[in-house]
Amino acid sequence: MKEFKKDIIVPVNFSSDSENSLEEAVFLAKLFQSKIHLINVIEVTDWWSKLVLTKETKENITQLSIENLKKIADQYPEIEFESKVLFGRIHEEILKYSLLPNTGLIVLCDKHKEEKENKIIGSTVTHVITESKCPVITIKNKIDTEISNIIVPIDLSEDTDRQILSAIAFNKHSNATLHFISVLFPGFGTRNFRIKKKVGKLEKTLKENNINYKIKLIKKLKPYAYMDILEYSEEINSDLIVLMTHKEKYRFDNYIGAFAHRIINYSKVPVMTITSQAAKKETSSVIDFIDPLGILKH
Repeated sequence: MKEFKKDIIVPVNFSSDSENSLEEAVFLAKLFQSKIHLINVIEVTDWWSKLVLTKETKENITQLSIENLKKIADQYPEIEFESKVLFGRIHEEILKYSLLPNTGLIVLCDKHKEEKENKIIGSTVTHVITESKCPVITIKNKIDTEISNIIVPIDLSEDTDRQILSAIAFNKHSNATLHFISVLFPGFGTRNFRIKKKVGKLEKTLKENNINYKIKLIKKLKPYAYMDILEYSEEINSDLIVLMTHKEKYRFDNYIGAFAHRIINYSKVPVMTITSQAAKKETSSVIDFIDPLGILKH
């Protein structure tokens, strides 16, 4: 197996939620033969926090955190770990740390308001998934022990091609079946025709490059398209959903479309989100495309 040669970042706050993200990261690290960076961010948000956080206090907190991170790493002797304690706003420190040249993925667990009917994504997770320059995998419930089925929802947006190619790149190591799925809307004949035409071109490319795939066009039955996607995800027992978080035409990176937002919120399986910054260049070839995850370059 080729090495992934990209590191995985796991923010840890020593809660059960971060244990879930760590389990997912360990699974991926074994799959990709990559190193895990455990980072613990101590929230420092205003002048008062900075004032009371003396040098001695900071050193003591850092030492205690490093010891706890080491205890976590020692549970997985087969994995290479690096630990870091950071001070500042949590999402800002995660994003800054992820700019390290060898970063390939960030793995987060989001249980924010999980039990409430109107779920929303936590603010830290929202910032990270919409601003990250590398792909982010968000865990809600399911922890993978294998990746056999990956869902890639497709539409007519400009970023869809990059989403497709990123999924193919990721799948070079998992050897899963890629399920490309699109929802056909009643009364939108022109749009549906364009989707089918796009799917035809996609299928040709997939066959030419020996990709293990399935294509599913679903007639919209639910009130919202994301519901049809998630129903299909459960039907095939998928292990991962790959999404673009926003369209490139938006100038600011703090935008996340309603579709992606709801998929991340309600999916029972991990969701890998990719910003346009994480997949910048266009190409017409699977072989020549820019690989956001750095997999195919090695």
